[in-house]
Amino acid sequence: MKISFIIRCLNGAKIIENSVKLLTKKLRKINIKQYELILIDDGSKDETSKIVKKIKNKNIKLIKNKINLGKSSSLIRGIKKSKYKNIIIWDCDLPYFECIEKVIYNLKTNHLVYINRRSKKSRLKKKNMNFYQKCRYYIGSIVCSVLDILLLDKDTGDTQAGLKGFKKSKNFNQIKFLSKKFFFDAELMILFFRSSCKM
Repeated sequence: MKISFIIRCLNGAKIIENSVKLLTKKLRKINIKQYELILIDDGSKDETSKIVKKIKNKNIKLIKNKINLGKSSSLIRGIKKSKYKNIIIWDCDLPYFECIEKVIYNLKTNHLVYINRRSKKSRLKKKNMNFYQKCRYYIGSIVCSVLDILLLDKDTGDTQAGLKGFKKSKNFNQIKFLSKKFFFDAELMILFFRSSCKM
């Protein structure tokens, strides 16, 4: 399987090198040989780009935004530069790392694969979260509920979780996304849902 990983980084100097090492080690372990890591430095104020440039890995492509464009614009920019049909978008700190093998496996037979923190089976509900994580979780839950009611089937899933995989359509570069800063993930899910794709 050939995969393009799209990873947006914002002030990730302290974690990016370790994240790349963890991910490449995992890809070797599960025998993914053809991949690219597209790292988008979204106007970081730290040394993120310098650290990425020092990492010795021929599969890394760095895109540097001169200013902060936002998560949505950065991910869209990275996806447009990707060369493979199988796309995985992931937050820089690699949340849900233990799920990556399952996401890759399910991407073989689905158009869109996503993590669902709202599932009864989710371990996140049992995890001790700090204040910031709790805020993100509850805000995300509200956004998901509103989207489920207005635009998706009841309880379609978690639009805000930081790990998703999908098949890039041939016309992806022509799609006019509304999201610039946030909610690209949600817009992507709505697009796949309305296309009756397997999710």
